[in-house]
Amino acid sequence: MTTISDGADTDPVAGLTDLLEAAAPAGVAGRPDSARPARRLAVVTCMDARIDALGDLRLDHGDAHVIRVAGARIVEDVVRSLHLSTAMLGVRGCLVLGHTSCGLHDADGTLAGRLRALDPMRRDWASFSDPAEAVAEDVGRLLAWPHRPDPWAVAGGVIDVADGSVQVVVPPTSA
Repeated sequence: MTTISDGADTDPVAGLTDLLEAAAPAGVAGRPDSARPARRLAVVTCMDARIDALGDLRLDHGDAHVIRVAGARIVEDVVRSLHLSTAMLGVRGCLVLGHTSCGLHDADGTLAGRLRALDPMRRDWASFSDPAEAVAEDVGRLLAWPHRPDPWAVAGGVIDVADGSVQVVVPPTSA
């Protein structure tokens, strides 16, 4: 299997080939019969490869929808996914799970300029100066979301990527 270091010497075709060849054959990994999450929960977390949302939260396959997006921010595509999860699949609660050492953490205010250079047309990359404040802000957005189901509860936390521990930022709150 190809080992990825800094990415400079990685062949993406070989990496994808290895990934597909290593995939479990049909029937090996048990899966729930329904797309409806058993716990009727969603977790919004970052795309960071160090986060194991199921393992770190002690969830089984099928317990919750896991929506991954850069920075774990509540951006338009996350709202689209949550709308489908709540309206069509019965989700009634959401955990916003930020993390330490996030690539969108802009503690010194220099990241915005570098991100703008990537795509000058994109106005907002949803960077933040404090992970806990970003999580609290996004929990507030979801509590005020006009399309939220009834009942609806939201919580927020920051996971430490070094040890998997979760600091509660906003305890479960009903809207």
